[in-house]
Amino acid sequence: MRKIFLLIIAILGFNCQSQDIKGSWKVISYEDEIAYYNKITDSISYKDSSRKNEADNFKKMSDLLIFPITYVFDDKGNFTMNFPMMDSIKGKYQLDKFNNKLILIDEEKKDELKYSFINELLFIEMEMENGFIKLGFKRS
Repeated sequence: MRKIFLLIIAILGFNCQSQDIKGSWKVISYEDEIAYYNKITDSISYKDSSRKNEADNFKKMSDLLIFPITYVFDDKGNFTMNFPMMDSIKGKYQLDKFNNKLILIDEEKKDELKYSFINELLFIEMEMENGFIKLGFKRS
């Protein structure tokens, strides 16, 4: 009985650690209502087949605007979004684990974003006026 209890504690501890947001995260995938692009596998799939001819331009643009982005979350509730093309954005973050919301607060605004962990990857989804953007992150 004691061995089973220790095994359950170990499994729960591993799951909590693997779902810890603290640390540095680098963008590895991008998805919206038109396409999904995975930088690691260099694969792109279009949900709207009429947009396939835009693949090369999308890859070039995403290499400049999307994939250089990193987020750093510390253990004091601070975050930094590093983006080489602009200044860093700094602020506070909170996790609403009950509603799977990541709350980012900086000087200009407060964003509530859906988040999830799948296979040790962090996914953050942003609602846009005409759709959504979902970014996948890997610890860096």
